Amino acid sequence: MAKLLQEQCPSYSVAILERGSGFVSSSASVAEGEKEEIPSPRSYALSPKSLKLLQDAFPGELNNKRLANYNSMQVWEGSSPAMLVFSHLDLEEESKYLGTCVEDSFLVQNLWSYLQEKEDRNISLLTNTSLKDLDVKNDRVTLSITNDGQKDSVNNDNRCDTLSTDLLIAADGAGSPIRSQLGIPFHGFEYGRTAITFTVEVNEHFLGNSRAYQRFLENGPIALLPTYSKNHFVVVWSTTPQHAKEIKSMDQTDLVQVLNDTLQRGPERIDPLFERENTSSLMNNLAYGIDRVLDTVHYGMGMRHWSDDDAKFVAPPSISKVVTQRFAFPLSCKVVPTFRYQQCVALIGDAAHTVHPLAGQGLNLGLDDVDNLISVIRKSHDAGMDPGIFLDEYQRNRQRRIPAMVGGIHAIHSLFENKSTPLLHGKSIGLSLINQVTPLRRQLAKIATGM
Repeated sequence: MAKLLQEQCPSYSVAILERGSGFVSSSASVAEGEKEEIPSPRSYALSPKSLKLLQDAFPGELNNKRLANYNSMQVWEGSSPAMLVFSHLDLEEESKYLGTCVEDSFLVQNLWSYLQEKEDRNISLLTNTSLKDLDVKNDRVTLSITNDGQKDSVNNDNRCDTLSTDLLIAADGAGSPIRSQLGIPFHGFEYGRTAITFTVEVNEHFLGNSRAYQRFLENGPIALLPTYSKNHFVVVWSTTPQHAKEIKSMDQTDLVQVLNDTLQRGPERIDPLFERENTSSLMNNLAYGIDRVLDTVHYGMGMRHWSDDDAKFVAPPSISKVVTQRFAFPLSCKVVPTFRYQQCVALIGDAAHTVHPLAGQGLNLGLDDVDNLISVIRKSHDAGMDPGIFLDEYQRNRQRRIPAMVGGIHAIHSLFENKSTPLLHGKSIGLSLINQVTPLRRQLAKIATGM
């Protein structure tokens, strides 16, 4: 965002306050003797819109060799015969890919390096800082920050500096100190679920890394996401905290077996809608007939498109070993009631909203915040006014879009979490219908990718 501000609003000066020392590599370690670097499991799935925003802002900085472009995504449930396959053809004509997976460390390294090189162009980088206090008066923010590691010559405490600005952008994460100090609530709840992620090595697969996979299980979805390496995928498994602990402590052989057993199983038969007794009563025969009709509908709809190579179910690549550390983090669904404070503070990214990772929209929503906020600030800049004068416009746009997206993602999670037999039958028919009705599938794909 700093780069876009410097480029589109050149008369403004920008300062970035970073808690740490800047970029610290989080790339996975490489075993001795191995030539290929192992992709980091701390990765994002970028929508075409998000990738374009980053590449337009940093032309040439994002090396395509480190980007994993995939052109389809396969979704199926653990207890249903239905499945859904999205492809890049479901998006606008100019979209070459459905999405792109990229490592957090790669993004941060490139963006941080660029800013360090351009620091003299109205961009100041203040590292190792902590927010001590902030005060808002007359639509202007004054911050007191400590410089960790720099001691005051008088009392030997960490040195404290004061900054004043017309616009403060809070991009300081889900635990946002800025949001807390301003007293802005963070409404929502914890899912009681934990996501665990790690990189795996896979055996050769005829689709290579051109498809992403996601299967919905009893306790949450498991995703297999491609990386820039054809030999590696990233696993993101959302499950109960207890199960996550078991996965994290499981030995290599057992975990690989569990992963393959889970991901290699295709769509399955749903339990009968009606319980039947071992009698030949009229009601029992009627229930049996209804279940047979439902089976015909499920499997007829599910298999209708299997002649299409791009749309049929494909077993994911089999996993040969886990090659990185396993990271875990709790999941929540939260959103702020306001995305700005007076006319001088704007909240973006995780400081404003958190979502379940099942749709891969966390970073995409944050970049959408950036895109919208930049357009609002540019309007102020071009009019020769204070940068926050049009923050009401940002507020209205975010209040229309973010709660709807967060609510939609939560609704999907709730829908797949409910395992009642009647609902399973309804979901199966619904998924198959979406998969076969092109306009419905394309509309859902566009919404999911922010297009």
